[in-house]
Amino acid sequence: MGSSLITKNNYHWSLGIITVLMTVILVFPAVIGAQESNGTVDRETLTRQLEALEREAEAIDKTIQSVQAEARTLKNDLKLLDNQIRQRELEIRRLTLVIRQTETDIVKKSVTIKELIKEISVSQRELAGSVRELAARSDDNLVEIMLSNDNLSDFFGALNSLESLQKKIQETLDGLRERKIKLEKEKAELEEFREEQQQAKAIQEVDKRGLGQKRLERDQLLKLTQGKESLFQELLKKKKTDIAAIRNQLFYLEKTGITAEEALKYARLAADRVGIRVAFLLALLEVETGRQFENGQITVGSNLGTGNWKTDMYDCYVNLGRRTTAEKQKAAFFQITGELGLDPDKMPVSRKPNYGCGGAMGPAQFIPTTWLLFNGRVAEIVGRSIASPWVVEDSFTAAGLFLADSGAKSKTKTGEIAAARTYISGRPNCPASGSARYACISYANRVYSLSQDIERAI
Repeated sequence: MGSSLITKNNYHWSLGIITVLMTVILVFPAVIGAQESNGTVDRETLTRQLEALEREAEAIDKTIQSVQAEARTLKNDLKLLDNQIRQRELEIRRLTLVIRQTETDIVKKSVTIKELIKEISVSQRELAGSVRELAARSDDNLVEIMLSNDNLSDFFGALNSLESLQKKIQETLDGLRERKIKLEKEKAELEEFREEQQQAKAIQEVDKRGLGQKRLERDQLLKLTQGKESLFQELLKKKKTDIAAIRNQLFYLEKTGITAEEALKYARLAADRVGIRVAFLLALLEVETGRQFENGQITVGSNLGTGNWKTDMYDCYVNLGRRTTAEKQKAAFFQITGELGLDPDKMPVSRKPNYGCGGAMGPAQFIPTTWLLFNGRVAEIVGRSIASPWVVEDSFTAAGLFLADSGAKSKTKTGEIAAARTYISGRPNCPASGSARYACISYANRVYSLSQDIERAI
């Protein structure tokens, strides 16, 4: 029985431990209010619509491949353009559904977070009440407790009551820990949903521009040929590398400061060195630049970015609870700038978007840890002791190596689609479900489709 007796010192010891635990556990991040949404569509309905569009896209893609395999005639070129226009319209519709689906996920996740915060608030109040009660009881020593009870049965009942109170406090603390862990997990998933939605919106903007460009191309073809096959065949004979057409295809690269001539020059060097198609490398760099541009991470005239490693990368990851990632990226960034003899505080990186983090470097937008996977091979290929992600030739070569390693060396549609998917998602197959899947599919399709257009121009 002696081991179960609770002395006054034990009370104060317990109270001290509980106070420390409360200080640690009850400091929660700022409350996230649930977003309001009107007319949220059922997620399963959106998923079925997306699956239907995916089947339609596959049918259009087969038609495009069939037409491309045939001889070039005015009729076939117009048919190809019509199907490519339909393909882009479909991609835009699909991304609209993805954005709506992600909004549904965001609303549901926000509601879950709001409910968790309410539960935590209730537990905090319960814990505070229990601690106050324990503090009040701890002022009595064992003799006082014994004298305040008429018999031993009441005395031991009082002791058991105190032990039950301590047990209740411990259980409440355990529950708070579990809810805090769950809250952090839910918040991280909410951030992922918001990032996915932002990515889908950026890719959709790239697709919208591609749609407008494809419609203009069809109108110009009809204008130049006047609908006559003979004039079309004359155009084919005269056609060489069309820098004007390439300039139209490389809208984002030019907008951010790399000329079409410069892009073509270094893409040819890089593609020949690593064994992939020039047009595919250019298309990937154009779509990736467009995605970053529409995300607000890079701006007009600044393909290198206008962000800072600390605020846009390191602090961003820390604020998202991803300190390990923050430290890895910081260490890699400092290694890169240190080897190049550069001041890390003066080297530009991509800005932090509305959701997610910045920190990507140079024209090909490599994050620091990924760049370190290729910098040695790049230096060897370009003939320099140290490669730099901020140099166009080096960054294009690194992007080429990444794509070659990911399947583009096959120069087949399957291999190139896998490479584009790996570039955006880190895997040759897009995620099995969710909005990230469709954003990944649209990205890879846009890259491959654009590569075909660039191929015709060069």
